Amino acid sequence: RTNTEMQTFLKKTSLEEGTVVMADFQIKGRGQLKDEWVSQKEKNILMSVLLKPTFLSLNQQFYLTIALGLAIADALGHFIGNDLKIKWPNDVYVGANKIAGILTEASVSKKSIDHAVIGVGVNINQQGFGTLKATSVLLETGLHQNKDHVMELIFLALENWYQKIKNRQYSEIILKYHALLYWRNERHTFSVQEEQVEGKIKGINDRGELIVEIGGKEVTFNHKELIFIK
Repeated sequence: RTNTEMQTFLKKTSLEEGTVVMADFQIKGRGQLKDEWVSQKEKNILMSVLLKPTFLSLNQQFYLTIALGLAIADALGHFIGNDLKIKWPNDVYVGANKIAGILTEASVSKKSIDHAVIGVGVNINQQGFGTLKATSVLLETGLHQNKDHVMELIFLALENWYQKIKNRQYSEIILKYHALLYWRNERHTFSVQEEQVEGKIKGINDRGELIVEIGGKEVTFNHKELIFIK
């Protein structure tokens, strides 16, 4: 895992913000809830980015995941049409299929974030995913892409969104996130404490929690408290 590699480097030496660790092949990708990320050799972008957002408070950490999600959506938007969505909190989808995943691991000191290592997996030229509901730029467009070019587009877009976080343009960031939010304002089935409920995603609040309208009331959820069913 590139996140693990980055953490190992950080223990030994001081790294500059923006340092990137990359891998050609990943068999032990760790997503949230221990989901495995399986990637074919040299087909996809697998990397971790080091950020030092010391200006952010702990309860604003979710903005880092959002910034990466928006950056990936911006970059992939050069190749893929209108079907790109961000599934709360940290996956990028095309239609009903996952095309990218993000894992943020922050190191905190007192009340601020010392540094954050953000792991990113983006499916670029992979064609087969077994039983996983996943897709790639190649499957969506029929064209092979240069991974370095896509990565460059991601970094350019990330710089833009990260600057907006620094400038405290939070409402603009949330507005864009809401515009891309998977299942927003649609009725769907979710699992909450192993019970199935029907609800409608309204958006996120200023702590990054998901707001879902269930039975006429707005309920907020932290990560892992709610599972998307259908």
